[in-house]
Amino acid sequence: MTYSRFTAYALPAIFFLTTGFDPANAQPTGIRPPVVIVTDPSWEVGARKTKFGEYPLSAEQIASATSPLYGGTYKAVVAEFGPRSKIISGSKPIWRNRTAEPEGEAYQFRKNVRLGPDPIRKATLEVNSDDVARVYINKRLASADKRDGKLKDGYDDWFTFRSVTGYTSGRIYSYDVTDFFFANVNNTILVEAISLAFDGSHAYLSAKIVIEFGPMPVQSDPAPVSGPAKRTPAAVPKTTVPPPAATTAAKPAVAESTVFEAGRDPGIENLRVGSILELGHVYFKADDYRLDTASYRTLDALAAYMKRHPGLKIEVGGHTNLRPDERFANELSANRARSVMRYLTDNGVAADRVTHKGYGKSAPRVKAVSKEADKSNQRVEVKVLGK
Repeated sequence: MTYSRFTAYALPAIFFLTTGFDPANAQPTGIRPPVVIVTDPSWEVGARKTKFGEYPLSAEQIASATSPLYGGTYKAVVAEFGPRSKIISGSKPIWRNRTAEPEGEAYQFRKNVRLGPDPIRKATLEVNSDDVARVYINKRLASADKRDGKLKDGYDDWFTFRSVTGYTSGRIYSYDVTDFFFANVNNTILVEAISLAFDGSHAYLSAKIVIEFGPMPVQSDPAPVSGPAKRTPAAVPKTTVPPPAATTAAKPAVAESTVFEAGRDPGIENLRVGSILELGHVYFKADDYRLDTASYRTLDALAAYMKRHPGLKIEVGGHTNLRPDERFANELSANRARSVMRYLTDNGVAADRVTHKGYGKSAPRVKAVSKEADKSNQRVEVKVLGK
């Protein structure tokens, strides 16, 4: 009897301890649990050792989700590490071989993670390595820390790379990488890591990424259209709804927008809070969030414009045509707006001056489905939030 009572109380206690479950911090209903990515043997690693002088990676060297890694693609192995190493909890340190070679060696590691439609609330990266690593997420550098510049080891190329992204094995480095990930796509994490093995064991990468999600946006269903049998002619006489009035009411928001592109300066004095600038010549591939290179000229001009007017704060808004379903339209427009925002911040615009939002197909210019209507409706706009 005593044993049974002990078991009844002990099992729930063991559950809470081993799972980390906290009733007070339980995941709200309807929100996806966090995705946790850690280094382990499931990561891919390039087979060929990379030369120091080839760092940092060029755009061509940053592998996509499916392209072969430098020298071929293999699975990483669990690596040895020193007693002072701060291996990140839950991760397994990885390398190309279990122990390091006598001299310096460098490899590329890759992990792909597909995210669903859930909005990304926060993403955090933790890195510990011995002793240099650069983390790229979707081909964008996400980590850079300078090691003590007094440290010299006689390897010129090695030291040049270390001075930019050198780590110490006894410390964990953390980064906010929320804006590096995209919903509903295959996200690629690529790490270039190098190590100089003093005793044959110090060569490893330990990392963890935690992606937290927010609630899905509530989709309000449009009000059902009343059938002819429910109409009451006497309640809405034809003479009280003149057609010109409806046409006039539909245009003001569009009439206030101004096209922004290279060579066309709207004049900061003409802008006010709420003003809309449509970005001309900003293109994406069909159903994709990645910018076409033809967009760079306009976005470079916008970045320069914002630098000339440091008080200007904007929201980048994405819009789609009326063809996709609501969920896909919302995801695509948000990802495209985020791509534009990222381009601006990567080119010197302070992150606190730019926000982004996906409007999906909620604000079409033309309520129709045709080649001409699609071209008008799928656009990226900038709304002035402050100046």
